[in-house]
Amino acid sequence: MKPLSGNPGEGVMSKKKCMQLLLPPLCALLISPRPDASGTITFPLVPEPCLSNVKIIAGASGEKLYTLEDLTYKNASDPFITDIVLSFNAPSTELRRDDTKHYRITRSDYTFTRGNGSLGNGCAKFFKKEDGVVVETVKNAWLGTCKDLGSFTIELRFFPYELRDGSVLFSRVGYFSGSKRGIEITLQNGRVIAALFGIFDKPTMKKYDIVLRRGRPLSKMKWYHVSLSFDRISGKLAKYLDGEEEEVLLVTESGDAFNGVYAPSFGYRNAGGRLICLDSPAAILGKDFSGLLDEFRISYRHFEDLEKRTELAYRNYHAVGRIGRIPFNVEGVITSPVYRFPETGTKVMEFRWREELPRDTFIWMQFRISDRSFAENDTDIRWYRVANNQKKIYLIKNHDGDYLRGRNYQWRAHLVSSPDGKSAPRLHGIGLDYQLDLPPNPPQLLEVAAAGDRLITLKWKKNVDHDIAGYKIYYGTSPGRYDGILTSINGARISNGINTGDHIQVIISNSVIEENKSLDARVKLSFPFIQNTVLYYISVSAYDSYKPDTPYNHESELSQPVNARPYAGSEIK
Repeated sequence: MKPLSGNPGEGVMSKKKCMQLLLPPLCALLISPRPDASGTITFPLVPEPCLSNVKIIAGASGEKLYTLEDLTYKNASDPFITDIVLSFNAPSTELRRDDTKHYRITRSDYTFTRGNGSLGNGCAKFFKKEDGVVVETVKNAWLGTCKDLGSFTIELRFFPYELRDGSVLFSRVGYFSGSKRGIEITLQNGRVIAALFGIFDKPTMKKYDIVLRRGRPLSKMKWYHVSLSFDRISGKLAKYLDGEEEEVLLVTESGDAFNGVYAPSFGYRNAGGRLICLDSPAAILGKDFSGLLDEFRISYRHFEDLEKRTELAYRNYHAVGRIGRIPFNVEGVITSPVYRFPETGTKVMEFRWREELPRDTFIWMQFRISDRSFAENDTDIRWYRVANNQKKIYLIKNHDGDYLRGRNYQWRAHLVSSPDGKSAPRLHGIGLDYQLDLPPNPPQLLEVAAAGDRLITLKWKKNVDHDIAGYKIYYGTSPGRYDGILTSINGARISNGINTGDHIQVIISNSVIEENKSLDARVKLSFPFIQNTVLYYISVSAYDSYKPDTPYNHESELSQPVNARPYAGSEIK
């Protein structure tokens, strides 16, 4: 059964975004699947703008496959922009600007030295109290911006003579607000400590500091390479020593990757929530540090360039001249359009795909589902990692306590290359099995059991659907037009539990109408009171237990209508 009845490749689509299926003309909303109780979907190829570093090729049998478009960082990838480089290949007296010419050096005190394991022409030796390098921040460069910092990596090589607490390898910290705000990489307790003070927006806290303390003990008189990296797409913040991950934190609202990532910025938010610059502190290297520093670099990627891509890379660190990267687990991402089932509360029974995995390649998937409509790039609906042939998705509860069921759904595939950049996985046959949560059957055998003085007694056969939550009584004074809906009697739902036996029997009185009128907060209905000799038209519906009292609940069609004329009867006994 196909989820689409049109060609998703027709029409015009922005090259920047994969448009949601709810938006015509290219991806006009096409209900999938047909309203059977259950079925299977095999997804067609997604539109080209939904692909990031992914291409479509023909397999050996002619089937269409997804695979990586570029295994290197030369073409399709978004290269990191080098913001600042200090190679320390010259004496301090010659250091006036950094190697990229982006920044002016306002103070430079170190001893230039060659050899000793340095890269390039030499390195900087710091051992005097006054030693250090001060970099003037520039408003339009990364160190001076107050906008979203995007993804970034700060890295350098160091050779400690001593392991003094408080030794500064790198610092860019301001104190405008009376407390620290910025980034520091220092030595503490014989380890590398990375601290980020107040740069992440966290709504529940005025000041949100992160300190990465874990790591292996350092030794004196030995070269190390340290890097601090943040991925703006996944929220992964990590500290590395010699290429090995020492500590990782997901800077996200949910604590899971990709969901509610907090934005990093050196700026301050004004009353209107806009990021503004209130200070521009200098960056400092080598303060109170005793040892050698070499090959300092900050590289970054703009957030807007990262919206559809996550790439992980490893630095082949030999010389500052080699600004290029070697690929390590290069990723391609496929973000599907938002598809739609015909009913809310639909259960996904199984999600699966077919894959071809050359050695050291990998494919991982994410899936999300909601009754609420959402755009393909919506950040409010959480993504969940799923395994191949994943079952029982609908049994998991989200943060609101609701099960993962819904009407609107989307999948995302991540294709990961081999570390050597020689092999790429292939993906096809993405599909799922579903089970609709259909509305109950309409109530049967509705009848007027009695009509008395300003009251009507109704009776109908109990609905035997397994998840019935209650009934709604529609009434009015014109055929097919209902001016009131009754769902409660004496504070309880009109449900199978109000009577024993196989039938429901309720009395509609003006007190019941008054009770239900008070529940109509939006005053959508008039709720006319029962008057003698007036003819009333009445129908009943049944609704299930899925999210009752919300627009996502499943309600049956109306029963066959009945009519009743209340009358007080004879006054002569």
